[in-house]
Amino acid sequence: MKAGDLVKFGYVYGGSRLNYKTAVYLGKNFLTRDDGMVIQNHKVMVTGDSATTIVDRGLLKYMEVIK
Repeated sequence: MKAGDLVKFGYVYGGSRLNYKTAVYLGKNFLTRDDGMVIQNHKVMVTGDSATTIVDRGLLKYMEVIK
């Protein structure tokens, strides 16, 4: 997956607003804490939203690139 790809989320969990939504993958959004730990987040723009959404790496398995 690379920045600019159109992706579709599968079923994430009951009540998730990301279930079956399409989004544009905007790329990595890693944060480095003061203790040196790197938090591996990613940024997406969900179709119809006016702001970006940050997801953690655990959600990558629910995202599929749409060809």
